[in-house]
Amino acid sequence: MAVKWGEDVRLEGILSLPPLPEERFARYLAFAGIDDAARRAMHLDAEALLERAAGWVRAAYDALARFPETAKALGWESRVPEDELRIRRTFFSAWIARTIGVDSSAEFARYLHRAGRVHAGYGPERRYVPPDWVAMAYAFVLNAFAQVVPGERVGLWAGYLTAQEEVMRAGFEAARALGQGRRVVRIEALGLARPALPEPLEVRLAAGTLAEALEKAFAFEPSLVDQALERRPVAVEEGLWMEEGFVFVFKPRWTVLVNGRDARYLEGLATPLKTGDRVTFLPPGR
Repeated sequence: MAVKWGEDVRLEGILSLPPLPEERFARYLAFAGIDDAARRAMHLDAEALLERAAGWVRAAYDALARFPETAKALGWESRVPEDELRIRRTFFSAWIARTIGVDSSAEFARYLHRAGRVHAGYGPERRYVPPDWVAMAYAFVLNAFAQVVPGERVGLWAGYLTAQEEVMRAGFEAARALGQGRRVVRIEALGLARPALPEPLEVRLAAGTLAEALEKAFAFEPSLVDQALERRPVAVEEGLWMEEGFVFVFKPRWTVLVNGRDARYLEGLATPLKTGDRVTFLPPGR
C-alpha cells in the first residue's frame, strides 16, 4: 500500500456488512404490508390492547418462571428474584406499549437489535436465551393480541411482530458470530468513538484479517457504522442489467490501529491478525 506520511487518506477497501437494523426493519415491514394505512387501522386496536397489557406482562413472566427450561435460562430455578422481575416487567411493559403503538422508527429497530444481543449473552447479566424461546414469546404475544383484535387485522399484527423478531434475531446472530473462530483479538474505541463501544470487545476470527474483525464489530454495534463509515455508490450487477447500489467505506481521517500501528501503513483491511492482537478505532477530533 503506497502511502506517504502526512497524506489525508482513507483506510481504503470495501467492507461486507449486513443491512442496518432500521433498513432491515423497513424492508420486513414493507413485505408484511405495514404501511401508513395499515398502521392507522392497527391504531384502532390500541385502547383494547392497552387495557389488557399489564395482565399479559404478568402472565408472561409467570409462565417463564413455571416452565423449567426458561426458568433455568433466566436463573430462576430456585426462586424468582423480585428486584430482577420488576426490572424485566418494566422493560417488557415499555416494549409492549411501543408495539401497541406500531412503532416503526429507526430507534426502535436499534432497540430490537440490542435486545437480540442481550439474548445472546451480551447483556448486563450475561444470560443466554435460545432464539426458539424468543420466538415462543412472540407467539404468546400474538395469541394474546388475537383474542382482542378483529380477525381481519390479526395478519397485520402477525407481520409486524415477525418483522420485530427478525431484527432481534439479526442482533442475536451478530453477537453469536463474535465467538466463532480460533484467533481471539480485542477491539476497542477511543475518543469520539468510545460511546459507541465503551467496553473492549473480544472477537474470534476464522480468516484472521482486519476486515473480518471490523465487519464483526460493525455488525454487532451499528452505531459504530454511523460514526466511522459512509456509503459509496456503485453499480451492482443484477441478472442481465446493472442496478445502482452502494458499499461502505471509511470516512476520511478515520484511523484503525493494529497493536498501535496505523493499518494504512500495514496491509490495510487485509492486515493479518493473530490471537492477542489489539485493534483500536481512532476517529478524528477528540
